Amino acid sequence: MATITERYTLCKAGSQKSTYHVVLDLKGSGINYRVGDSIAVQPVNDPEVVALTLKALNADPAETVLDRHNEAFRLVDFLTKKANLAEVPRKLIALLGQRQTDLQKKERLEFLLSEGQKEPLKEYQGAHEVWDALVENGEAKIHPQELCLILQPLLPRFYSIASAMCEVGEEVHLTVAELTYETNNHLRRGVCTHFLCNVAPMDEAVVPVYLQPSHGFTLPESPEKPMIMIGPGTGVAPYRGFLQERMRQPSAGAHWLFFGEWHRATEFFYEDYWNELVARGTLRLSTAFSRDQEHKIYIQHRMLEHGLELFEWLKQGAYIYVCGDARRMAKDVDAALHQLVLAHGGGDEQSAKDFVKQLKTEKRYLRDVY
Repeated sequence: MATITERYTLCKAGSQKSTYHVVLDLKGSGINYRVGDSIAVQPVNDPEVVALTLKALNADPAETVLDRHNEAFRLVDFLTKKANLAEVPRKLIALLGQRQTDLQKKERLEFLLSEGQKEPLKEYQGAHEVWDALVENGEAKIHPQELCLILQPLLPRFYSIASAMCEVGEEVHLTVAELTYETNNHLRRGVCTHFLCNVAPMDEAVVPVYLQPSHGFTLPESPEKPMIMIGPGTGVAPYRGFLQERMRQPSAGAHWLFFGEWHRATEFFYEDYWNELVARGTLRLSTAFSRDQEHKIYIQHRMLEHGLELFEWLKQGAYIYVCGDARRMAKDVDAALHQLVLAHGGGDEQSAKDFVKQLKTEKRYLRDVY
């Protein structure tokens, strides 16, 4: 059970984003981490969402329910700590459909579960939480015990560690982007980001955590090896830890950080730290603030601008790291890497692919994407 000892926003006034620096105290836990590791946080559900679910069920919070392992809980505790209330399971939609007495609503639910309706079903699940699926189908009576056996478990979330133990001792620092969005005319909040940024009290040992080792996404064994670090947004987190540790190593090699966000003035996370390292001559920094000009500039564009130098660094044995969004950013960065190798490597597309493949084989192209 970790304790939050510090929590402050990394965004400046006027930002449309909400990203926090969160410090967890691990004293006495016996957890020892390496830079590049992640910490798993087991959240609890927002008390407001729990209250809405209880109201939709018209249930007594103190009622006893059993989980799938026959362990007894008060209903309110089960909904708070054990149940995934953000995801509407297919089984719940099926049960609501069976019991729905409103024919129009019944037809809609049955349609969602019919063959070939994967996208409408996904859309419905994405737009609802458990409580408003129950409210919309109030004609279908569901017993709390039935619901508890249907709901998915509340799973831990993983955060890249933004610190090095040699620098911060028995603490773990996290870079947490608070998730909020609207669907079905209701404000939704990311379960774990809301827990860490708002719900969990300060200075109380109430945050359940465990260590998730990185399996390779860490510093090169040789401190002389150059490092290219690519991490837009919260993807920059592990590099703060990398550099804290490298700054304590003798003969630390060259470091080049590519960081991107919306605006330099409001979302330049850890700006003072990076600038301090730049001033000391230990870090080269390339930034891409996508919304500071009419046409959007991303980190892959900066990579291509500096393509020849990047390729030279790689030829000299540099390690290249990518951390952050897997769906778009990591693919765009990978495409830019292939493109700059093709442009400056003097070969054809196949030789560029072989060069990047060799980086992976040598474990010099490392990714922590999610």
